[in-house]
Amino acid sequence: MPLIIYLMLKSKITLVILGLLLSFVTMATDNSIINDGAKVNLTGGTYPARVIAPKAVVYADENMLSPLGYIGNGKAIIVGNPRRMNRDLVPIVVYGRLAFIEIKDIRYENASDEEYNVKRGAPREHNVDVTIQAPEEKLSADNSAYLTLHTYSTNEEIKNAFTVIDGSAPGSFTGFNLHFIHRKELSRVFWGAGLDYSGVSSDNLKFAYWSLAPMLGYTPMRNKIFLVDVYASIDFGINTILELNNRLVEEPSGWVWGPEVNARIVFFPDSKYHAVAGIGIRKYSFKGLDTLRDLNEVKFPGITSLTSVSLFIGLGMEFD
Repeated sequence: MPLIIYLMLKSKITLVILGLLLSFVTMATDNSIINDGAKVNLTGGTYPARVIAPKAVVYADENMLSPLGYIGNGKAIIVGNPRRMNRDLVPIVVYGRLAFIEIKDIRYENASDEEYNVKRGAPREHNVDVTIQAPEEKLSADNSAYLTLHTYSTNEEIKNAFTVIDGSAPGSFTGFNLHFIHRKELSRVFWGAGLDYSGVSSDNLKFAYWSLAPMLGYTPMRNKIFLVDVYASIDFGINTILELNNRLVEEPSGWVWGPEVNARIVFFPDSKYHAVAGIGIRKYSFKGLDTLRDLNEVKFPGITSLTSVSLFIGLGMEFD
């Protein structure tokens, strides 16, 4: 009998010890979610899941007082362990920062957790009109547009051509750019296309061009105040204009093409409307404008290339 009692006591002690160890491990994994400012690591267990609510609200804090926006139904996400402070929340990484989503709004992708979710019953839909007061609080929109005004300097070729034709050196190119951008939800990569107009003129001469610019970009930094985008494009001229009032036999026609690389800062990225400013470099080649002629059929060098640093400023708008 003493031996049986001893074994029973020993089993109970073992269970207590195991229970304490389990609590310690759970505490460690729950507190193992860190944000080092550049990368968030969901250690202690990460799980593939899928959003099952029509619009699953994502919160910036565990008290669920600061909704960041929502993730649409059917989106695949990666989540961490439920939080100790609020067991109804699981962590998720959004734009490199730690956020939280309610566990009732997701379905784990493995079979055992899927069965568990089925037993919990159908998820309750959020009152999105109350939780999300305005569309500018969304995490990201799929499409946006930016209208910017830009300026960049001419080069010696353009100055010489203007001097020969009109007797005066031109100033800087000025113009505008309209960019349409598509970004997948929660992605840092984006792509799109732009329409660009640039021109420079003097009293009797105008040199201008229109171009289309397919682009690809990346967002290395983002917070509530601003984001930083870097992007590159290949510009293709669709119309090059060289207009003058006198001294040339004919107005030559040509076209332009070349790469363009830009960096911009976008203020208020979580709102519907943004302010934007940036800097870039253009390296263009001009075709069909390398030789010009005056009224006496005398040829003189025209315009073959341009490399210049551009500055731009403008506004952006997100589309629902």
